[in-house]
Amino acid sequence: MQRDLEEVAAAIRSEIRLEAEEAEREAAVSAAMRRDVADVARELMAHGDTVAIDVGQCSFVGPILAVGSDVVTVETGSSAGSRVDVNLKFLQHMRVVKRARSGGRRGARGATASFRARLLEVQLSGEVIEAGIAGSGEPVTGPVALVGSDHIALGEEAGPEWFVPFTSLAFVRTRDSSAG
Repeated sequence: MQRDLEEVAAAIRSEIRLEAEEAEREAAVSAAMRRDVADVARELMAHGDTVAIDVGQCSFVGPILAVGSDVVTVETGSSAGSRVDVNLKFLQHMRVVKRARSGGRRGARGATASFRARLLEVQLSGEVIEAGIAGSGEPVTGPVALVGSDHIALGEEAGPEWFVPFTSLAFVRTRDSSAG
């Protein structure tokens, strides 16, 4: 009789454990269904994975440095300080190239909140950028003279030469001048 009760108790514990595991799987699937691509990028950044991000005719490979509401920043190239800020509206796909065994980073306080905020940072820095235009293989190069409400002006402040609407601006690439 005692042995029968122990077997029944073990069977009940096993069934409860299986139900709990199934509930966890369902909760994970439900959570994944609510994520957007920025959430996925944050997860890959936290893992420290190397990603390839394709936007237009360009592909950028490297670890993710920061993620905002509509922007993902990737460290590119072999020199520290080379980075590209991709407008997530133009992201074609993102894939993991190499899984990290350690490392990763958390979203820093004060990190770029949005693509427009990043453009304002670049304007203030005076850096020369490459602005990737959707549907074009040739980027536009120059300093950001002005960030408007819906566009950027590239060139000298006194007479910008290019006006690019945000609806066409796929990425902005900068290079730290001290990095080479």
